[in-house]
Amino acid sequence: MIILKAMLRIRKQSTKRDVLGFRLPAQTFEEPALDISDITVIDPDNTYYMRMGSGAMRSYHILEDHILVIDRSLAPVSGCIVVFFHEGDFYVREYCPGGAVLLLKADTPRETITITAAQWECWGVVMLTLNPLLQPAQKTGRYGRVCAC
Repeated sequence: MIILKAMLRIRKQSTKRDVLGFRLPAQTFEEPALDISDITVIDPDNTYYMRMGSGAMRSYHILEDHILVIDRSLAPVSGCIVVFFHEGDFYVREYCPGGAVLLLKADTPRETITITAAQWECWGVVMLTLNPLLQPAQKTGRYGRVCAC
């Protein structure tokens, strides 16, 4: 898996000027600018991006090469998707605690990992995925690096 640190643009606040006279009706219904960082990044210091390196989570609609947005400040709760570090590798699985044993579920029982306490490290909680939709024929020219999977 590839780990990328979140790069954020600092947006300058535009100051609103006082308007003398009559405002146009269209100007009173201005929509705020849509910034993807406002939606995907809650805590910039703890937000990371990873590319999914396997098809182990297909039933969760997380396919190979999807981009995962991960928040390291969130504590895992039952049923959430976590990124964890175990035996030298990163894994993405569903978090299912149960007594003394922790079950990290994947699509198949073969890919599901059962861990006893203190053998694993939760690296972060997956908040959302970014799914590439461009077809290979469209990935030419300047679009060649869009979701370069």
